[in-house]
Amino acid sequence: MSRPRLERILNGDVAVLAACAVSLALGLFFVFVWAPHPWAWEGFDHYHQLALALASGQPFPTMEVPWGYAYFAAAFYRLFGDRPWTVLVAQVLMNASMPWLVYRFALVWTDRATSVLAALIAGVFSFNTVYASTQSSDAVCTVMFMAALVVFAASRRTTRWRDYALAGVLLGIAP
Repeated sequence: MSRPRLERILNGDVAVLAACAVSLALGLFFVFVWAPHPWAWEGFDHYHQLALALASGQPFPTMEVPWGYAYFAAAFYRLFGDRPWTVLVAQVLMNASMPWLVYRFALVWTDRATSVLAALIAGVFSFNTVYASTQSSDAVCTVMFMAALVVFAASRRTTRWRDYALAGVLLGIAP
């Protein structure tokens, strides 16, 4: 084994990527084979119906649920038609970045070994992976929130205003 490859394994790069792969595999399993929740693809907030209405040009009809996720799903319905799996696969792909995001944020506060362990735990045991298999805003919002934390932590080191602004935008749209 070459020295750079061994160093990458020891530094945790391979472990973090493996955690992302496990998260992706679990998410796709939950979408296409069996999900451990009773809501099925359409979820419990009626985002499927809201997104279909938005995709057909109707206005957002309620204040009962936040509108951001409905527009997110509507974009997929406009592109691919009434195929909820397209939205869910996008969510699973986004969610697969969670172990890496956890790792990057944990590096700010802890050592590399602890950060790798946090990524592994997030990749295998995150309940967010379950939510990624149903039309719920939780999975997308969690990824956006963690991305905002990573960008904010990085902006503290660089003190570039653009990084702070990006963190603010992500934090603003996450909910």
